Amino acid sequence: MLTRIDRYLLREAMPPFAFGLLLYGGLASVSAVLPRLQWIVGTPLLELAWWIALLLPQALVMTAPIALVLAVLLSFGRLGSDQELTAMQAGAVPLRRVALVFVVLGAVAAASSLAASQWLVPRANLAVVDVYWRLTADRSGLFRLIGQQLPVGDLSLTFAQAARDDTLSGVRVERWDGDVLTLIRAERGRFEDDGLVLYGHRTQRFDLAALDAPAGASDTLRALVRLDARGADPDAPLTLTLSLSQEDLVARFSGGGFEDARSLSDLRAASLDADLPFGQRRFAAVLLQRKLAEGVANLTLLLVAVPLSLSYARSRGVAFGLSLVVTLAWYLLLTFGQLLAQTGVLPVWLGPWVGTAGLALVGTVMLLRLRSA
Repeated sequence: MLTRIDRYLLREAMPPFAFGLLLYGGLASVSAVLPRLQWIVGTPLLELAWWIALLLPQALVMTAPIALVLAVLLSFGRLGSDQELTAMQAGAVPLRRVALVFVVLGAVAAASSLAASQWLVPRANLAVVDVYWRLTADRSGLFRLIGQQLPVGDLSLTFAQAARDDTLSGVRVERWDGDVLTLIRAERGRFEDDGLVLYGHRTQRFDLAALDAPAGASDTLRALVRLDARGADPDAPLTLTLSLSQEDLVARFSGGGFEDARSLSDLRAASLDADLPFGQRRFAAVLLQRKLAEGVANLTLLLVAVPLSLSYARSRGVAFGLSLVVTLAWYLLLTFGQLLAQTGVLPVWLGPWVGTAGLALVGTVMLLRLRSA
């Protein structure tokens, strides 16, 4: 149950926290808009505003830790400079009890960030890519995938054209099982809820091991072609259940430098999928650890913010400056740690955590020194 002091401290901390979220989240969204500004000039204002709003969930998750650091520096610093902390201690309220309010706030922010990374951010990131291509090209991003060999689970998908109504033409789906190749060709296809629906399709299966038979063997062709079937009715549909939807494929392979749209559980599944190439598995594992580290940073960065606010943050300008220093240190360590993990220099489980764990260690040392002073 919240006490009067708890409510007072929250009223002190929440406005700068909300301000930090709007400030840093807005800057992160603007940084995503600026490189694409030349392509969205002339877009209707409401549609552009909706697209920018879809960028906010990812931006808020990324910037929540530094917004919380700013809130602690501003609120704790003001309480210290106005001698309110001294008054609380004189009233038998220990400093650790005051700090507990901010720790709980950080824990709530960490849990919210991780929950958003699992359920909200993936949906928003999928919509960001889809809306972007509809704004800039007046169609979905399928046209960006023309001619690409798209890995979809254990299948490989290719198509020659994509019409404005998202109808695909010249569709080819391949699957390898050892030396056996299953090839499905279709005149046209379309993504629907159940997967990819093909029309005018022909299915063939080839066993390339038959080519190892001695030269001149009479049944080589029969052994090579295991199956050759086509639909009697060109309009008869063939539905393939795929592991990725149209939105997933566009978000992942259409380019544009957008954020990965996979949830935490999707990234974990991809990191453990033996059918994926090693590089893709490692990338998924590193990205998973980064998202986890970003969420936990809401809590661990407080270990740095609290002693800094008590020792140095005596004015708003100093608080903003210290917030900037902590932000740059954390973000640079996070980014370089992720890069070193992706290249194999550091283990996957360590690289993305260098910034979060490193600053937590520094903050712990500062707290211990502050307590002993």
